[in-house]
Amino acid sequence: MGKDYKKMFSILDNYLKDKVQDIDMSILEAVEARKNGKVFSFKEHLKGFIYAQLSALVSWKRIKDNQPDLNIIFCGFEKEKLKQKPAEELTEEIRTLKCYSPYTTKNQMNSLKANIETFERIEQKYSSLDKFITHSTPSNIIKLLADSNSTFKLKYAGVAIICEYVRNVGIDIIKPDVHIKRIAAADRLNLVTAKSDYKIIEEFRKLSNETGISQVKMDYLLWNYCAKGYGEICTATPKCNECVIRIFCNK
Repeated sequence: MGKDYKKMFSILDNYLKDKVQDIDMSILEAVEARKNGKVFSFKEHLKGFIYAQLSALVSWKRIKDNQPDLNIIFCGFEKEKLKQKPAEELTEEIRTLKCYSPYTTKNQMNSLKANIETFERIEQKYSSLDKFITHSTPSNIIKLLADSNSTFKLKYAGVAIICEYVRNVGIDIIKPDVHIKRIAAADRLNLVTAKSDYKIIEEFRKLSNETGISQVKMDYLLWNYCAKGYGEICTATPKCNECVIRIFCNK
């Protein structure tokens, strides 16, 4: 493995505990709950997917701060109520909370009814969404939900969003978003050599096996070290002089 990445992640863990307040641990808790036998309901899957979509191009801190109101907007994630709610109304209510992205939100809400119906088709075939997302490897499940030629392709949801969704319901997988790709790249921590999302996922799976650290824990530490409103250290313009893991970095 070369560098002592296990030590690096330990340093990050201690740093975040000391320096960053109000970190969201819900994904770590979801993975732990599944490990302990929790079965996630249709409503929890729908909530996990919707929040994954909302997180695209919108600050997660803003979404997290507005969760109580968003839960109401989305009818407590009751699928029948939500299928009846007009997309325009959902979009405007999200805009009012300033959790709106001009690039994604309208399309996401316009496709929500169709995505719920896709979930229902999956449920009919596999008897539950939970059985579906655990019937194969995480990477295969991502492909079934994200790839354009799949019967179960979810609209306006690429690989990163689907990874976020399945993590929200307890699947241990990295989310190859902009923060993870940047900090893990060869010119920084050199955790991965791949460029494609699926290959990055596979390299982190191997790294998890080597270090004994779950993929979601690695993601949690790296993402919070980078993201706006949280660590804000390894950003597009990194604060290298403040970095506590710079000895591991190639920059």
